[in-house]
Formats: sequence, structure tokens, C-alpha cells
Amino acid sequence: MRSLAIRAKGGHADPTMTRASYFSALALVVAAVFFAGCASGGKLGGVSISVVSIRSSQQDNQAVVTLRYLNENVVPIGIANSRHKLFINGTLAGQSVHNQALGLPQLAAGTQDVTLTFSNPTVISTLRGLAKQPQASYRLESV
Repeated sequence: MRSLAIRAKGGHADPTMTRASYFSALALVVAAVFFAGCASGGKLGGVSISVVSIRSSQQDNQAVVTLRYLNENVVPIGIANSRHKLFINGTLAGQSVHNQALGLPQLAAGTQDVTLTFSNPTVISTLRGLAKQPQASYRLESV
């Protein structure tokens, strides 16, 4: 007994399956390219922080510092908490730990008031002297 296999031209039993397989594969490749092009594989950029103002507080060893956050990313980000050290004219003025969350839209700025605890009592007199000057040199280290 011999068996006889019938094949269509091209070696496939059903030519419509070939077209369906071809279009399925093409649709899969197009979808993969489309979704890969839309994915953002980049890392987050930076957030710039600057001091806007320093105001006195009800406590003698503290001040309220308004910080301006600038989101340099093309996506919104959230800041859960922050720690800052403020140096004025090269000397540590004080530190702040802030646990209130802040949301920043993409490519936008936001402000937040933080409580700065002075490192020593002489900082208060330094700040009063700086109030009479139009500018002061400062450095803000944030973690």
C-alpha cells in the first residue's frame, strides 16, 4: 500500500494559510515596532532646587525657607520626602527634613515651605546682616 500526498504549489497544503500566517507575522512586527517606538527607555533627568525666601519662624532656632523645585523631565514626578543642608557664605546655616509629598508636572516648577533648624545661634545674626544686602552666596545640598 502506497499513500499519496497531494501538495499545492509552493509546498504548502493550503495557500490561504500561507497568506494568513504572513499577515499575522506582519501585524506582529508592525505592532512591535510601534510599541517599541512609543516606549521611553530613558532615565529621569534632574530636578533643580533653589531658595526663594527665608522668613523667621515662631521658634528662635528655626526659619521657614521657601524652596522652588524645577522638574526638568518630560514626565511628571513625585517627591515623597526631602533633606536639605543650607550653607550661607560657605558656612552651614542649618538643616531641614521634610516629609510632606510634592507632585511636579512635567517641565514645570513648584514651591514648598520647609522648616530649617539652625546649626548654631550665630546664624540668626548672620541672616539679619544679610537682610540689608541685595544678594548672598548660598549652597543648598539636597538628598
